[in-house]
Amino acid sequence: MKLFSYSFFEPKQLPDHRTWDKWRTESQRYWFNIPTIALLNKVLYPDYKTKFYLSPNIFNNPLSDVFNIFDIEYEIIQREYSFTEPAIWRMMPLWERNVEIFHARDIDSLTSVNEYKYIKTFENSNCSVGTIRSHENHYNLPCRMLAGLCSFKPNKIPLNIKSFNFDMYYSMKENNYGSDQNLLIKTFTFSEQFTKDNFLDCKIDRQLNKQDFECVEADLNNIKITENIKAIFDKIKQSTNVTWLGEPCDSRGELTNYLLNMNNDIKLKMLKNKNISSFYKVEK
Repeated sequence: MKLFSYSFFEPKQLPDHRTWDKWRTESQRYWFNIPTIALLNKVLYPDYKTKFYLSPNIFNNPLSDVFNIFDIEYEIIQREYSFTEPAIWRMMPLWERNVEIFHARDIDSLTSVNEYKYIKTFENSNCSVGTIRSHENHYNLPCRMLAGLCSFKPNKIPLNIKSFNFDMYYSMKENNYGSDQNLLIKTFTFSEQFTKDNFLDCKIDRQLNKQDFECVEADLNNIKITENIKAIFDKIKQSTNVTWLGEPCDSRGELTNYLLNMNNDIKLKMLKNKNISSFYKVEK
């Protein structure tokens, strides 16, 4: 099974320090892109499943109906948390035997043509771990691996690298904002004996620096894009105006409707739900 893995939880506090994130004060910001993510994954990555790891309080919001409308697979995680600890939940597929490949991703941003090329490159590579670095700050120790832009082939990662089970991995977290990324870096980037042949690094968009450890560099030049796929990525860029992969955006309205026009059944379901159709600006 190939999988895109997401965490979604009601934040204990909004991330005020994220100066690059113009949506950081919006209380509903993490709901903006869920339909778009589900629709894009089905169209662009048809051999992948989409799975969300959710905190129970997500269902206190009437917008949670979107999970049933899109028939999105989810698992409710019953754990107390603070800061951004639930972002670690999206690593759970690492210990599932039936998962061949999975990519941990954020829910406040969308895919891009460079990510599409990277995913194909990672699939075809001999590497078992990878990351994309797309912003100029994605460099050196704090950002040498991105929690929302990382990839894994679970069955090819040695047990001494990935720990023995998720609970053991989770127990090693630090109690601070960004604990998910700190834990990833500590676990997967400090053994050069492992990374030199098994870690695929991909620098794109606004990042030009090489990694600060020995690894494999991704070459995206051999991946071909069809005209239909290119048209979708052009629409994403035109509608969101993002300049780097992982940049938070709001895809409601124009982009959501563009994708819904490819799936009339889901569009009708959204229109029947006034909360959903109003929030996502669905047009009849």
